[in-house]
Amino acid sequence: MKITEIIPRSIAADLGLAPGDDLISINGSQIRDELDLQFYSSGDQVELEVIKEGETVLYEIEKEYDEELGIKVEPMKMSACGNDCVFCFVDQNPEGLRKALYFRDGDYRFSHLYGNFNTMTNVGPSAMERIVRQRLMPQYVSVHSTDLEVRKTLMRLRKDDHIMEKLRYLADNEIWMHGQIVLCPGINDGPSLDRTVEDVFTLWPSMKTLAVVPVGLTSHRLGLEKLKVVDRDYARMMIDWASKYQERFKAITGACWLNLSDEFYLVADVPVPDEDFYDGFPQLENGIGMVRDFIEETRREVDTICQTRTAGPSKRLTLATGTLAAGFMRNEIVPILKQIPNLDVDLEVVVNRLYGPAVTVTGLLSGKCFTEHFASKASGDLLLLPPNVLNEDDIFLDDETPAGLQRKLGGRHMAIFHGSWEEVLHYLDDPGAETFQSQRITLPVIQA
Repeated sequence: MKITEIIPRSIAADLGLAPGDDLISINGSQIRDELDLQFYSSGDQVELEVIKEGETVLYEIEKEYDEELGIKVEPMKMSACGNDCVFCFVDQNPEGLRKALYFRDGDYRFSHLYGNFNTMTNVGPSAMERIVRQRLMPQYVSVHSTDLEVRKTLMRLRKDDHIMEKLRYLADNEIWMHGQIVLCPGINDGPSLDRTVEDVFTLWPSMKTLAVVPVGLTSHRLGLEKLKVVDRDYARMMIDWASKYQERFKAITGACWLNLSDEFYLVADVPVPDEDFYDGFPQLENGIGMVRDFIEETRREVDTICQTRTAGPSKRLTLATGTLAAGFMRNEIVPILKQIPNLDVDLEVVVNRLYGPAVTVTGLLSGKCFTEHFASKASGDLLLLPPNVLNEDDIFLDDETPAGLQRKLGGRHMAIFHGSWEEVLHYLDDPGAETFQSQRITLPVIQA
């Protein structure tokens, strides 16, 4: 592995190691990535094998057990998924997006680090052993189905990938996991779904939770297999189905264990469950309880704001959201925000013009969606965009930038919401503020 950085005043710096040197092994074990580096460098006695200026050099080091060496290596390259699932969202992307959006990721290392779900189809014996040896947990596993014939149809497998054997191996070695089923009506539901749930539950307590999320379909499925959408009646049927398992599992585990994603409740047009239902929100980033968490966090913060905020000039805030979230935003969030003195709140529901109107989740709205929606609409004193519409590089799905969007919308005041209504109010009171911080998160402000 190529060394890319040496931390100043570290052990590696004292040894004279430098970027460009090659780290070969630690204590005789080959270093393949940063996870190996972290795992094998633990201990009070470490032997480094490094190629420096063309020569192999061994360094024997005595240190505190958890003291870091001060070495950074090349970032890991994500492994591709080994499946060709009929519902894969990558195949439903329109043409012309950035290259990364067409990559099918499926890497157990990133599952451990960032919570990415992977199918484990391409995880062989050596990788399984590594997960156990290095305690790479939790692992987030897309199970989909434990019925081999259904798996072959759903994931286009050519042979048995032994999913339950792999999961059992991890469970027997006390590797924590969270599971997911992408539900495709007519394929992996019904008796097959029951079998999958029952099979996966045998892995508890190592399998901490299991989530069911509905298949996502875009308008760009030309030439792809026809799939059924989760509609209102189907969503309500699934809520009834899940409740029977949840009651049973709670009696055994003390928690629901099985959860449906928020989308089922929103499509069914029924209230999302209460906060206690979600047992601490272990799959929050997978859309399990995110709506309830947002409602309760907003209610708690607004209660605090109302106790301390003094009346001032009236301000108008415009919230932008996707069609799926429109109901709870209108019925729950807007009324809570209107309790704040001298604050008027408008809600604008933005239709997806990149993937098509069938894609209703907020996180898949693009710069084009906002540009076309707000081109002829006013947005008050502040236009607040949803928090998950930008990637880590602050770019929309269609490569639009916040600054570019603002120019197209005539330089109006805009911001990206990231969790703090107090910061939103601060910007409303002081439109010239460039950025402001909270202890939880930064609210990036789009400047005119």
